Amino acid sequence: MQELIQQLQAKAGLTPEQAAQSIEVIKEYVKGKLPPFIAGTVDTWFANMSDKPGEKKEGFMDKANDFLDDVKDKAEDWKDKAEDWAEDAKDKISDLFSKDKKQV
Repeated sequence: MQELIQQLQAKAGLTPEQAAQSIEVIKEYVKGKLPPFIAGTVDTWFANMSDKPGEKKEGFMDKANDFLDDVKDKAEDWKDKAEDWAEDAKDKISDLFSKDKKQV
């Protein structure tokens, strides 16, 4: 995250405090635009941006790509669940109408 703060200072002329606050605003904005089941990924992604000694530092774009991969995976999981729910609903409706026809 320090890398991003430094870039905001250099490119936008922000103080370290302003840069850190800007990142928080961006994080909250992104979380607000995503479905709740993905919003937690934003917190994780930003938390993993902090510089940790001894670890290979990824660039901002690498981290962004990792984040987007996570979002894609979660979206695919939810797509699968939605398809399952739709299939279950269809089966229940079909069963309901089948029972009605038998009773008539």
